[in-house]
Amino acid sequence: MRNTKTLAGSLIVAAAAIVLAPALADASTSSPAMPAAATSSTAEKAGSGASSTTRERGNLIECTGRYRGADTFVSVYENNRYANVLQVVVGEGNGASREVDKGFLDGTRVNGSLRLQGHKVTVSGTAERTGGKIKVHDEYDDAGQHIVVNGYHRALDSDLTMSWKGTTIRLTCDNAFYYNLKVTKTDTTGD
Repeated sequence: MRNTKTLAGSLIVAAAAIVLAPALADASTSSPAMPAAATSSTAEKAGSGASSTTRERGNLIECTGRYRGADTFVSVYENNRYANVLQVVVGEGNGASREVDKGFLDGTRVNGSLRLQGHKVTVSGTAERTGGKIKVHDEYDDAGQHIVVNGYHRALDSDLTMSWKGTTIRLTCDNAFYYNLKVTKTDTTGD
């Protein structure tokens, strides 16, 4: 894997995490829509600019653990419109990400891998939808767009492990949910 691709993937995930972190703290109003991308399924002129609406479905599973004494973060992100990204960070500044077309969940099975420091990292386990739908509504401005998100989340009961360099650790996945969202982006720049 080329370093530039790894860096670009890490930056995409990091940017999404920075924008989404405050919203993800409250699952009832959060939005896993990737704000930097803009692919429209419908386009029309709105009062202040062009508008586009997409339907986004996918899964977000964020986990933590300890690998040989180092704090570890694992993120499994799937989105039917944008990237499916696996990200692993072990300790300070030691991370990698991998983007795939098909995703990492097959039914309730989770399987993903990437290379970190020349060694294969495998993330595997199960993630099953549980509980009722949690209504989502969020509005925010980002990169010259007003974004309105409506839809729902459903919690994922996740049981994942991470294996790297001959050691397997159990992960704690406190932020895990399926989402189904209608995302409308309206240009606010007037361009």
